[in-house]
Amino acid sequence: MKIIQFISLVIVLVLGLSCEKVIDLPINDSDIKIVVEGVLKDKTNESYVKLSKSGTVYDDSGFEKISNAEVIVSDNNGNTYNFITDPTEEGRYIMPGFSASENTTYSLLIKLEGQILTAESSSRSLPSIDSITFTKESFFGQAFYQPSYHSVDNGQELNHYRLRIWVNNEEERVFYLGDDQFINGDYYQAPFIGTAAEPLDTVFIEMLEMDEAMYIYSIGLANEADNSSFSPAPANPVTNIQGGGIGFFGVFMTDTSSAIVP
Repeated sequence: MKIIQFISLVIVLVLGLSCEKVIDLPINDSDIKIVVEGVLKDKTNESYVKLSKSGTVYDDSGFEKISNAEVIVSDNNGNTYNFITDPTEEGRYIMPGFSASENTTYSLLIKLEGQILTAESSSRSLPSIDSITFTKESFFGQAFYQPSYHSVDNGQELNHYRLRIWVNNEEERVFYLGDDQFINGDYYQAPFIGTAAEPLDTVFIEMLEMDEAMYIYSIGLANEADNSSFSPAPANPVTNIQGGGIGFFGVFMTDTSSAIVP
């Protein structure tokens, strides 16, 4: 069995479902852009598209939500889905009953006040978490349990992963990202470095599999969120949104698992 360590980048706030993070962009007042947060997942009713207008470093009033756009998702099998405004959240668009499929390419089309934005993202096969284990560690004499997850990589495709972890329903402020360069087709174990749990804590893990473009965006997002002295200079993550917008559109195949620290 191989043991690997995914890229671990400490972040400054707890992310919401599927990489939710508002980026305070260093732009001029004349450079307001449409911000897209597009998430398609294999779980029913967990897909959405959020639209807003970017703020500036001089405006702390928050991003303006956009609720008058036309949002259409289509796939390479000829299916079209019209996402509608979520009545419970301004600027959020949903398609009730929708779930993304494996090995499918999805396209996003947004029409707003004469502007057209497009994006494309492809899904891979469903990932699988085999089990969660715990290793007793210590730091300056303080004992804790470090979680690890075990999985088998699909050797028939190029895979990129993000792992999210919650301890007692609180998400850890760490970005865990990795690809299968050294584990292609293997059974492997990966520790959550930086996460500490105690006996009887409940640990919940979500594994997200994404395409390479979304993986590159996630690394940029993690770098943007890392405010340590060793982090790169701030820069907007590389977007896959075409037509003048910023943000991302990604398709995620997922698996989840939970365990209680013995």
